[in-house]
Amino acid sequence: ALQNLENAASSDAEVREKIAKLPPEVSEITKLEALTTAQQGRDLLVQVEAASSLLDDYNSRLQEELKERKRVGNMVSEFLSAQRELLAQAEERLEQYYEKLEKMKGMERDLRSHIAALPDIPVLPGSGSGLDALPRGGDLFR
Repeated sequence: ALQNLENAASSDAEVREKIAKLPPEVSEITKLEALTTAQQGRDLLVQVEAASSLLDDYNSRLQEELKERKRVGNMVSEFLSAQRELLAQAEERLEQYYEKLEKMKGMERDLRSHIAALPDIPVLPGSGSGLDALPRGGDLFR
């Protein structure tokens, strides 16, 4: 759709130049008074009809371009709206992930604190401290 607008009528320099170079006799009514013969009138009529055809074609192309621009504008508007919605959803998910991350960091801090508070295993009372050693797994079921 955007590529169609690149070749639009409003950017057609060749046609705009032709329109700009139309002789003044074609557009100015006061120039009719200068006609002296019927042949001049017929020649002017041919020029006016050619200019009219050129202008009609150019105007219809401009109208089509305007419709296309409105359509593309609506498409862009809808696209931006959808992108804003997707952005809002992504930001909401990101916020949820940040909350989960903070919760996990809190759990990690608690776990580290709990691990730090546990007694050091090599320092546990062993057989030399007067306490009996723990039984083996197989000895528990005899």
